[in-house]
Amino acid sequence: MADKEKQTLQQRAQKAILTESFFRWESAVVISLALLLAVVSSLGMVDILPAWAWLLGGLGAEAALVYSSLTDPEFSRKVVANLLRDDFRPERLRDKGLQRQINQALDYRSRIEKAIRERDDMMLKDELTETAVQIDDWLENIYDLARRIDRYKAEKAVLQRDQKRASQRMGELQGRLQQETDTAVKNQIQVTLDGLRRQLETIEKLENTIQRAKLQLENSLTALGTIYSQTMLVDAKDIDSGRAKRLRQNIREEVTELNDVLLAMDEVYAEGG
Repeated sequence: MADKEKQTLQQRAQKAILTESFFRWESAVVISLALLLAVVSSLGMVDILPAWAWLLGGLGAEAALVYSSLTDPEFSRKVVANLLRDDFRPERLRDKGLQRQINQALDYRSRIEKAIRERDDMMLKDELTETAVQIDDWLENIYDLARRIDRYKAEKAVLQRDQKRASQRMGELQGRLQQETDTAVKNQIQVTLDGLRRQLETIEKLENTIQRAKLQLENSLTALGTIYSQTMLVDAKDIDSGRAKRLRQNIREEVTELNDVLLAMDEVYAEGG
């Protein structure tokens, strides 16, 4: 996720919800109608209420509309969903399957936000908010993992071509090595064979790591769905029982596993470089 001046998603969501509350299309209708009726009334074309009454009524209607938006969990969920899609941009992934997986992860996060806003107990809400902040870090890693898998899929044909060429060339050079009598040439053939062998090993390591990454991404989405279910079920009494803290511990473990896979991928790319 972009840094956004170190603001948490929660803080950004509050600002976005407030902004969207004022600029939604219903607000435009209310304000326009109030102004129109006030003008018409001031011209004497409508004698039902004075102009100031129409303006005051419009102001009251706008305030009620803003308040309903701020207290509507579904409205906030949609705002958070838009923020997340602006941060992570699933459409930047070329693979449609990966796009669906990231959209699924973002949907879970926006629904978790909705579940938090529906809670009345402030202590529980604060506890769940802490959990949500951890999930935001988790989402960054999930998206990072998806981008790397996407990059691999885009380059897969080239890697397979290189793997095939390297294997064929190794066979040719091994046969030539047995027949060559010149020491300098034999040494150079051996150096080339070593380079080709390293290339094949790196490609194989990358393929294995990508398979692990795909499974980890699938596991992370499953775990995120489980976290969402637990967020829905957790109650105020669970704070004292430690259930809420265990929820955060589960997330930390998932983040750690994901970091391990990302680190393994970095190591493979470093070896390839």
